[in-house]
Amino acid sequence: MDQADDLKAFERRMIEIVSSLQPSIWRWRVILFILVVVTLVTFYALINDDTSNKSSSSVNESSDNSFLSTLSSHLFCKKIYFSISFAFLIFAFLFGIHRKMFSSSIIIARFRHILADYNMSCDSDGRLIIKPRPTPTYLSASS
Repeated sequence: MDQADDLKAFERRMIEIVSSLQPSIWRWRVILFILVVVTLVTFYALINDDTSNKSSSSVNESSDNSFLSTLSSHLFCKKIYFSISFAFLIFAFLFGIHRKMFSSSIIIARFRHILADYNMSCDSDGRLIIKPRPTPTYLSASS
């Protein structure tokens, strides 16, 4: 009875560890999604920049532009915002956001590796799976 209690306590602890990682995983996924979207939007705005293609021979360029194009050109200091968002994206990957997003699957894989020595495994929630004992090959191969 003591071994069953130990296994139940171990299983509860594994479930607790895996479930405690879930909120932080979603937080890192949202942060990465926001970084990627901001970088893509600023890159798109930088690519479609009309002010860099115009010649500066005209004295009054702003009167030809519509209100929305003027607003977008002043709202997005395109080069600066793209540089900042791209730098944040690079720093996020350098500091391991990709490992933080998949930390629960990394821990589950480590649990499975260790539990394989004891003829057990676990599911993605951390619940134990007890496998049947392997039969020795020297007993089944006797002739």
